[in-house]
Parts: sequence; C-alpha cells; structure tokens
Amino acid sequence: MDVGRLTGAFDLVTVAQLDVIEQARGRCARLVARVRTDEQVERLEGLAPVMPLDERVRLVAALRDVDDVDVATDETAADAEPGLAYEFVDVAAPAHAEVLRPRPEGRVLPVVPDFLVRTDPRDPGARTGYVPGGWDMFHIGHLRILERARAQCDRLVVGVVTDEALVSAKGRAPMVTFAERAAVVAAVGIVDEVVADSSSNKLLAWERVGFDVLFKGDDWRGTAKGDRLEAEMAQVGVELRYFPYTPHTSSTALRSVLDAR
Repeated sequence: MDVGRLTGAFDLVTVAQLDVIEQARGRCARLVARVRTDEQVERLEGLAPVMPLDERVRLVAALRDVDDVDVATDETAADAEPGLAYEFVDVAAPAHAEVLRPRPEGRVLPVVPDFLVRTDPRDPGARTGYVPGGWDMFHIGHLRILERARAQCDRLVVGVVTDEALVSAKGRAPMVTFAERAAVVAAVGIVDEVVADSSSNKLLAWERVGFDVLFKGDDWRGTAKGDRLEAEMAQVGVELRYFPYTPHTSSTALRSVLDAR
C-alpha cells in the first residue's frame, strides 16, 4: 500500500490546512499525519503553537481524510522547513518529499444548501442528535463535545451558527467566517451532516432536521433560556441533554492568545 506522510504543526484546523490534507490524501492510498512537537514548532516557526501537542494530535486524528497519526521525531524534523511537508512512500519506487501549500485559488467551500444533504437518508429507527454551536477556531473542547454527542446517537447533525447570529448573540464577529467554520466541522469524521443555524429558536432547526435529541452545554441548565428551551423541545418530543461546560479551552481563550501575537 502506498503511504503518504504529511508533517506539520497542525495548530488550529483551518481550511488552508484542510486543502493541503485533501491534496495529500489524493496522492496516496493511506495518509499519515506526522505532528511536530511543541519544541519543533517553536524552533521552525519562531512561535510556540497555540495548542499543545496532545490536543493537536487528537484534532488531526479526528479528520476523515487522515488515516493515522504519529509524532515527528527530532531526526525527521532536522532538515524541515515551516509549513506542511509531504513525503510519498511507494513500495515500487524511491520515496520523494515536497512541501505542499494551499492551492492559489483556495479550497472550494460549499454553499450553505450543499450542507443540507451530506448523508444518505437515515434509517427510520436511527436516533438523530443535533448539537448547535459557533465552532470558532475549532479546538479540543469542540471535538470533545462532538465525540460525546456522537456516542449518544446514531447520526450526528451539527448546526453551525451563522456570522450574523453570532454577532447578534455575542456582540462581535467570529474570527473564522461561517463557510470556513462549516467546512472544518464537516471535515470531522464523526459528523454525519452540517447545517446552518441562524436562529436561537431551536424549533426552527427541528423542523428542518427532525432530530430526536438536542445537546447543549450545562451552563444553560436552570437559566431562563434553558427552561424555555426545555419547554419548546418537550412540545415536539425531543430529549434535551446537557453536557458539562469546559471553559479551560475555549475560542475566547484562543482569541486572547492570537490577539497577543
């Protein structure tokens, strides 16, 4: 089997990284992501990574185009350059290496309607879960939410809140645009479908998706908005499940780190 190895920091999942990963995956039968250590990243790029090694490994391993992950050794990083280095290992020919970069024209991002039919029609007996969120600067906290939700349903639909709705709710624009945030979430292997979420009224989302269980952070529990959501979901027979809120890794914290650079 022909194996490709893509070595890089994989610090924050962006559409530019997804573009390079997609290019690499198209050149081999099996793609291994080789993640550079914190020390290697700082030495090569002059800045420490925003996220630690273990979180970067978990995030890149969750992408559907990545088959396996390992950690770069000091030997493999000795002559490296910043960016994503690709090495193709062919059993019938000498290995060759090159630096892959995002295509000049950029990664083609689907328009919103394309996200509405990403999977085959569901089994009538399947339990569909829905988890809405901003997913700005996708991080390990986001992945944990998706993993926890996917473990409790047969099919996971993720709502990506639009830029306008986030501005209305938080008073500021996201650092990553809606189309890019949706593309990153869609690249996660455990996600079955992605839809735009433009309203705080989750009955509208239910009318479009038809989910059986809605997942929310437990910071909503016991609040006026949480009580209202519970009543709305009860009207249509949807179960509301709360997840523990984990503030230690958040888009707000990452925003602070990036703003300081």
